[in-house]
Amino acid sequence: MDDNLELYEYSKQMSEIKLIKWNDLPKFPVYCDQLLQIVNDELSSMQIDDENLLTKSMVNNYVKWGMIPKPVKKKYDKLHIAEVMVITLLKQILTISEIKDGILLQIALHGNERAYDAFVESFEESTRKVFKPITVDKNTYVLEEREIEYDRLAISSITTALSNKLLTEKIIKTKIKNYNSKP
Repeated sequence: MDDNLELYEYSKQMSEIKLIKWNDLPKFPVYCDQLLQIVNDELSSMQIDDENLLTKSMVNNYVKWGMIPKPVKKKYDKLHIAEVMVITLLKQILTISEIKDGILLQIALHGNERAYDAFVESFEESTRKVFKPITVDKNTYVLEEREIEYDRLAISSITTALSNKLLTEKIIKTKIKNYNSKP
């Protein structure tokens, strides 16, 4: 497949990405395997290779490091799922310590539901802005200007950085794959 067409298909998919909102998270506690299923399914469109974005040992480490609360009777609730979703995405560009501090700050400022939904909204907007300008017929890329409220600057900056990282990884993988397939 042509580099531009493959990148266009991926960018179209990414620009339309929708993550699960707080009110749509399971209303009942789930076991670890169900948590893994929810998060990996939700984030599967962002995978570039075949590895799962989240494993049971990762979840256990997040509990051990105090990044998420301990499960109650081996079950994880909405807060666990939301925090694991955010950690899984942000660990690609921030340290564990920075993620932990950022989550704690956002929750302290806005509460669980509002903090999580603000992250989801910011990530969706960032992926739209970063991926939507990619077209098949042009050899240029125009990054749209956007106005960001000051109190959302940190979350917007990090989700934009993540979107740019995902785009960069896809460009590199596509170019390498197509280069290696040439005779």
